[in-house]
Formats: sequence, structure tokens, C-alpha cells
Amino acid sequence: MLLALNMLGAYVFAHAGNGMFVDAGGAELVLGVGALLLTAIGAGRFSVDALLTPALRRRAPEPATA
Repeated sequence: MLLALNMLGAYVFAHAGNGMFVDAGGAELVLGVGALLLTAIGAGRFSVDALLTPALRRRAPEPATA
């Protein structure tokens, strides 16, 4: 979480007005590190899976007991 906030701050304060690519001081590297962060840690409660899981649990039938 702290690394994500750090990357957001780097984008807003240093790269937002400079375009996209690194050679112009843009945000390409910051967005790449953010993507690697999501890949390594996962999106957690902000993921599509976390949004769909409660709905799927409500619809799932109760397991049969023998």
C-alpha cells in the first residue's frame, strides 16, 4: 500500500504534465512499476474477483450432507 501511494505521489508531483514517455520526463516508468506492483501483490479487495465473490456465494446452492 505504501509503495502504491509513493508511485501515485511520484506521478502527480513529478510526471503528470510531462506526457507519457520517460525521455520527456513522463509517467511511463511510474505506470510500469504500478503494474508490476499489482502483479506481485494482487488487487485484493479492489479486484473484480473480490466484487463478484459475495454475489457468487449468495447464488451458490448449499452442499448436500450425507
